[in-house]
Amino acid sequence: MMVNRDTSKELVITNSDAQKALLEWFDILSDRYASQGGKQINGRAWRAELRRMEPPFGVMMCEGYSVLLRQLSVHMPLSAVNKMALAIFISVAVHIKKHCPEGSFAAQLGEKKDEKPFLSSLRFQRLQQARDPDTFSQQLIRAVKIREDKGVNIISLADSIFLWMREWQDSQEHIPPQSHPFARNRIRWANEYISSSR
Repeated sequence: MMVNRDTSKELVITNSDAQKALLEWFDILSDRYASQGGKQINGRAWRAELRRMEPPFGVMMCEGYSVLLRQLSVHMPLSAVNKMALAIFISVAVHIKKHCPEGSFAAQLGEKKDEKPFLSSLRFQRLQQARDPDTFSQQLIRAVKIREDKGVNIISLADSIFLWMREWQDSQEHIPPQSHPFARNRIRWANEYISSSR
């Protein structure tokens, strides 16, 4: 079997229509007068509401979550753990200023700003050491805020969160981790971060 060492390639959200749905939803967050399927949407109100909610369950009560859930479910299967991953993604995405497709999410955290990575190695280690969804969400929100106007790769972030949640669920059920190292989120992130922070 060929081993795919391209750690920037999506592993969970691989459907192009699902990726498009994520980006279109994210664009709505900046638009007070958005329109979708003939319905008027105040995306800024969505963003404000979602920022106030506790992830994941508070987020799941919001219209902004329900709309994206319906759109994604057309293009990919959404198990219970995927629905929770989507809520975490949304709780993080509402703090992102813009989509930046250049590079993976972890590589963007390692990019240099004034000769230092956007996210310090210590903060990156804390992100990698998150062991529960609440801590993971909090660390991710801090990380994306640091990127400020540079933005974040929305697709890469979402894919990473879905993969992390899948691995977390497996650990809760005592399922052994993937034997293929480049299919593990921590290894993928470390590879991407280090490659851009050197």
